[in-house]
Amino acid sequence: MFVRSATASTTAAALLGAGALLLPADRPEAPERQDAPVVVAHRGASGYAPENTLAAVDAADALGIDWVENDVHRTRDGVLVVLHDTDLKRTTDVEQVYPDRAPWAVKDFTAAELAKLDAGSWFGTQFTGARVPTLTQFLHRVERNRQKLLL
Repeated sequence: MFVRSATASTTAAALLGAGALLLPADRPEAPERQDAPVVVAHRGASGYAPENTLAAVDAADALGIDWVENDVHRTRDGVLVVLHDTDLKRTTDVEQVYPDRAPWAVKDFTAAELAKLDAGSWFGTQFTGARVPTLTQFLHRVERNRQKLLL
């Protein structure tokens, strides 16, 4: 009789356990509001226009990107300009305009001197004449486009 009741108890426990597996578990509630991921255009839409230019900000806007990221440096006369590199060689024509000023560090040029540089031709001929923007110019463009800035 003891064997029979132990077997019956084990069977009953197994059936109860199996039944518990079939019951639906409580699901966690989904958040009331799910935000879309934040998309940030690195240096503006740098795959579509020369990085850190006003054209790159506008390209990001055209793609529906609300956030743009940039980098800022100070010129010799204290003006903040938007440029990733600490020197001007990679993204401007500084070598042609100021060939005797190597190593072409941003901090060694005034804002007026930077305004003479072409910051777009290296990316494509349609961007010839793009300039290194001042932070003020960049902020105005971001504001005009109703974008946000990651600085």
